[in-house]
Amino acid sequence: MEPRGEVFVLGLILSMVVLVVSILISVWARRFTRNLGDYYVAGRSIGAVNNGLAMVSLALSLTTFLGLTALILEGVYIAVAVYASFTAAFIGLMILAAPYLRRHKSFTTMAFISERYGSKTLRYISVVVMLIVSVLYLAGNLKGIGIVFFYLLGVPEVVGIIVGGLVVTLYVTVGGMYGVTYNQTFQTIVLLFCLMFPVAIVLKTLGAAGWYFPPLGYGDMVPLMSQIVPHYFWPMLVHPVTYIAIFLGSFFGIIGLPHFVMRFFTVRDAREARWSTVLCVFLVGLVNTTVFATGFAAVYYMNTQGVDIPTAGYDYMVFILVDALAGQGWLALAVAGSVAAGLSTVAGLLMIMGVGLIHDLYGAIKPDVDDEKKLKLSYATMFIVGILVIIFSLNPPEFILKAIMWAFGIAAAGLGVPIVLGIWWKRTNKYGAGAGMVVGTLIAFLGWIMIDYMGINPVDIPFPFFAKYFYGPLGFIKVTAVAVPISFILTIVVSWLTPPPGPELQRQVDEMHGWTDVDPKRYNSKGLPITIIILSVFVMWFMTTLYDVFPK
Repeated sequence: MEPRGEVFVLGLILSMVVLVVSILISVWARRFTRNLGDYYVAGRSIGAVNNGLAMVSLALSLTTFLGLTALILEGVYIAVAVYASFTAAFIGLMILAAPYLRRHKSFTTMAFISERYGSKTLRYISVVVMLIVSVLYLAGNLKGIGIVFFYLLGVPEVVGIIVGGLVVTLYVTVGGMYGVTYNQTFQTIVLLFCLMFPVAIVLKTLGAAGWYFPPLGYGDMVPLMSQIVPHYFWPMLVHPVTYIAIFLGSFFGIIGLPHFVMRFFTVRDAREARWSTVLCVFLVGLVNTTVFATGFAAVYYMNTQGVDIPTAGYDYMVFILVDALAGQGWLALAVAGSVAAGLSTVAGLLMIMGVGLIHDLYGAIKPDVDDEKKLKLSYATMFIVGILVIIFSLNPPEFILKAIMWAFGIAAAGLGVPIVLGIWWKRTNKYGAGAGMVVGTLIAFLGWIMIDYMGINPVDIPFPFFAKYFYGPLGFIKVTAVAVPISFILTIVVSWLTPPPGPELQRQVDEMHGWTDVDPKRYNSKGLPITIIILSVFVMWFMTTLYDVFPK
């Protein structure tokens, strides 16, 4: 895809304003950082509204702004499944994990897993999984910032990756979690304003009657769309397991994403954790439906106006639409919103990587190191990690969303499963959690290496028995429908076959649920694990059916 053709001065100015304000907020927030708890989790003092807005900016990364719109053009109904599952995942997060993680009072996902299962080895494994997930997530979002610079300024994507990466590295290093939180709140407000209004103008220009409310504004355009693109609303373009895989990756991936879970450790109590999630769910749903309206408008525009946009340009579609149908002023807002979206997610990822390396890795190896030294090391580590991530991201993925979907799948199998079972089934022990984490992560990560990094066709990868069934649009995502079920099965079966965790470890489950007494029978039934095993086996078996029904 070629750049826009000229330097977009207004967009550059607004983008620079976002960058400068982000740095200033972090400098201002630094005065609140007095100890390690302040730097890592903002002193556990963040309220529900502030935390909810910060969570939104983590959830609505540049993947939402650019990558999801591109997916809508590639496979419409699959994109609906992605954003619907992603929105539903927050409800799962609120019900299955948020308040319980907050009561546990850990700093990170890795610390929770280590303390819940009483194992330093699991802490090390968790840090490795966290780094894999974070780097993949970062690569996608830094590429998005590069896209903004390339399309609007005509400079190589690597320039945007370096500039955006350096700005985020600076304000994360300086401000710690206070700086990250207040920046993410600011960036959420920018993102909401800069997405909703330009999309509304695009819909108005296309003639949508309800343009003033973008999530539902295109309703009267549906009959014509059904005529010009007959397959648009046809859901069965892919095997149903594709949708199941998307759901598993989203539902358990959001619970396993370390930079997201870390937000629950910053709030005052479990109630604030729950209400911040409620706010997040509402706003994420609002934005995701607006993004679908954007993709709808793009398909409608291309088919009614005879505009041909190459596949390579799908990640740029938001900018192309706003530029063509709304004008430069609205385009400048869209640019600022996209920059804010990219910065907020990258900031959260850098934060968890730095904390994970110092608190969870270095702190476990040298537990006697005092907090003051850890704080100093944290500043240095944040900066070094930021530079290394920028270097890694200089060779970004071809499409933003693919890297993010792999990250969700790995997080679900490697971290989401032990977190959920650790909260809801006392019998889960370190042996089961370790087996599930290692095997689940390896299945998903090796899938990424072979399919996305090495470029092997999914159906040709050396994956015993299942590879044949990784066909069709987004066929690679079916790897998640193997990795997550196997992680669940191994965790449960190995836990059953090995000694149960000690009384103190089981006590944590009662405490996370708010009980003051300990009941050995509570959260220890056989019904839950047996049901999970049955469903997991069914998902993998179902993948092998209907082979001749869908196109290869």
